[in-house]
Amino acid sequence: MDHQWKPNDFSMPAAADLDPSNPEPRQRQEMEATDPIAARKVQKADREKLRRDKLNEQFVELGNTLDPDRPKNDKVTILVDTTQMLKDLTAEVNRLRAECSSLTEESRELTQEKNEL
Repeated sequence: MDHQWKPNDFSMPAAADLDPSNPEPRQRQEMEATDPIAARKVQKADREKLRRDKLNEQFVELGNTLDPDRPKNDKVTILVDTTQMLKDLTAEVNRLRAECSSLTEESRELTQEKNEL
């Protein structure tokens, strides 16, 4: 089956519906109707699963943005590489600011010399 899940696509069964340890959807609805505490726990678990899935998708996207050909794309590697890249970029920004300030000062001095001539 070559089908990619989209947020509003309900044609594919949810992973929870395929898990044999979870009750069938009809049984699940009956359980939710009879036991509101169990229903809240199931809903919380579903929300947590969606949150984890979204977080994992973001890690994959970040890893691919850093280096699409990276052989090792685990979360720790992605975070370490991202931290290093941010430090490098911050240092580059600071260097460029200093260079800009220096060039601005030099330009100001040259303009002043030109005006004195």
